[in-house]
Amino acid sequence: MQPATAGPSRPGATRPPLGARAWVRVVSTLLRLGLGVVWLVAGALKIGDPDGMVRTVRAFRILPEALVEPVAYAVPFVEIVLGALLVLGLAVRVCALLSALMLAAYIAAIASAAARGLRIECGCFSSGGELAADAPTHYTSELVRDSLLLVASGLLVRWPAGFLALDRLLDGPSPSRRRARAPEDWDDADGNWDEADGNWDDTYDDTFVDADRRTGPASGPRRGDGRDE
Repeated sequence: MQPATAGPSRPGATRPPLGARAWVRVVSTLLRLGLGVVWLVAGALKIGDPDGMVRTVRAFRILPEALVEPVAYAVPFVEIVLGALLVLGLAVRVCALLSALMLAAYIAAIASAAARGLRIECGCFSSGGELAADAPTHYTSELVRDSLLLVASGLLVRWPAGFLALDRLLDGPSPSRRRARAPEDWDDADGNWDEADGNWDDTYDDTFVDADRRTGPASGPRRGDGRDE
């Protein structure tokens, strides 16, 4: 009989202490809820003023006129849906990536307006458009704010795991419950954890789980390998 061999190890993969992993999830949860609320508020403040959104998009002088109204009408709905998904914890990594892309676009638009000498209000949380001659611009504070939100989105892309998220319910049993499975849940053919039943590694523990933990016991006979016992 040949003992089952361990699976390929992941270079540098170590499992941080439980306390460290808990803190990562706490921070991830706070980032997700914070970003979700920001997008919900931003969308809700815009959705009741479609004409103001059209003025805002047109004031940047970036899009062709044919796209101004479609983009202006769509942005508030996209922001509200994005915020709701983040608050609920659905498709967190995808939503965080979309959040980062939208914020990068907003930063580029504001920086472009400042570089071209335009005097406009970005309309991120209100009706924007061109400012009066004596009204001050707020480009610096707007760029700093959106940059911080962009960093938060990037961190959430990297660590989407968190508490109070529907993703965790839809993904099935937690890793701790999977570890309590009976020995018959191991795949008979290769001694590895049965992919059909559940993996050690998933979206939430990909950062922390050593690939070696995906394999079966390091010693003992394999079942179903065609060798005589």
